[in-house]
Amino acid sequence: VYAEFGFIKALSAKIPVEAIDGLLRNPHVVYVEPNIQLHALEEQYLWGMDRIYGDESFIFPTWVTSTGDGVKVAILDTGIDPSHPDLAGRVSQGVDFTETGSSFDDNGHGTHVSGTVAAIYSNNSGVYGVAPSASLYAVKVLDSTGSGYLDWIIAGIEWAIANEIDVINMSLGTPSDVQPLEDACNAAYKADILIVAAAGNSGNKPGNRDTVEYPGGYASVIAVAASDSNDLRASFSSTGPDVELIAPGVSILSSIPGDGYAYYSGTSMASPHVAGVAALVLAARPTLTNAEVRLILQQTAENLGLKQEHQGFGLVRADLAVQAASVTTPPASDTDPEPGTVTVSNISYSLSRNAKHMYVSVQLEPFVVGASVSIEVYLNSGSSPYFAGTITTDTSGVTKFTVVNAPSGTYSTVVTDISAAGYTWDGGYPENSFEK
Repeated sequence: VYAEFGFIKALSAKIPVEAIDGLLRNPHVVYVEPNIQLHALEEQYLWGMDRIYGDESFIFPTWVTSTGDGVKVAILDTGIDPSHPDLAGRVSQGVDFTETGSSFDDNGHGTHVSGTVAAIYSNNSGVYGVAPSASLYAVKVLDSTGSGYLDWIIAGIEWAIANEIDVINMSLGTPSDVQPLEDACNAAYKADILIVAAAGNSGNKPGNRDTVEYPGGYASVIAVAASDSNDLRASFSSTGPDVELIAPGVSILSSIPGDGYAYYSGTSMASPHVAGVAALVLAARPTLTNAEVRLILQQTAENLGLKQEHQGFGLVRADLAVQAASVTTPPASDTDPEPGTVTVSNISYSLSRNAKHMYVSVQLEPFVVGASVSIEVYLNSGSSPYFAGTITTDTSGVTKFTVVNAPSGTYSTVVTDISAAGYTWDGGYPENSFEK
């Protein structure tokens, strides 16, 4: 016996392998585990990153397909500290429009945003970004106080167009709807740039007003709301019909100037999660247009069960978006040019890593992209549905619903409607149930 631990009623001992079975049959022994080695983990646990990769704490399969390599992401912000160890080699160019003479980050905000987008992975320190191989461009349009004039922002957008940037992240905003800013965003979108912006931090606790700020409120811009680690809308997160996606934005750890790290909260922290996922999608299929990338982000978002004005299409999902971008859409059938029928080939269930949330995946046959699927989920044979939702299928003909904080019990799922252009639903679905 090496040690005894009274607080967990366990001890550490050296025993013969053949004695393990006998010990496990002893009613006083709950478990026998090997005395494994644990190792120092220098890179911090990032709950937001874990969440957008499917809450599985295992992002590598997505990175095998895409790391953001070759994608140019402009960070229109307070600048970037290019010497930060987690950003070394990631900043391809810097430009200043604030008249300070340098694109160096003298505030901290821009470096924090940049770390979420593309901090280096496996450098044995700090944090890692969503797209660790993407190229960052420091476009300084906000000064040391975190503020910037309209013409600075417009000049930054113009620079991004001239330099053929792929993705713009703007973790900034104003409640004022000004025409030149909308014109600049529209011009960038027309130039095939995907624009991602913070929805704003002007929300109220119940989220019952339209408080989305600009440029997030423009049709050419993806407005990103903020969620917390419980998949709820952050109370400060702006709400309204212009919210398109939601992403982690509470207590987000990332890089700050001077080789440091800090936890920040805000829709400013949510927006770069989406910008990073967009970079992954583009790297997986570089021929996609900005509109096609945007559609993939929408179709693969995870429904958190929140109001549409709070979450838009749902939580951005890096794993599902890259998967959708990597799948070649099956060719249309040439044997039946008339409208066909669509059926539900499979309904499956899975749980989040911490078993709090339950996922219900509905597979259609044939593969129909953008089909609208409605379901009702019943708990313990209840007379009314415990969960009901409608979401569109991705490029694999799959739609995934999330039942947040699902209690223990027996679940059954009923498909109530399927709407798909050129198809009619045959009305059938597999009998199924799931016990949690």
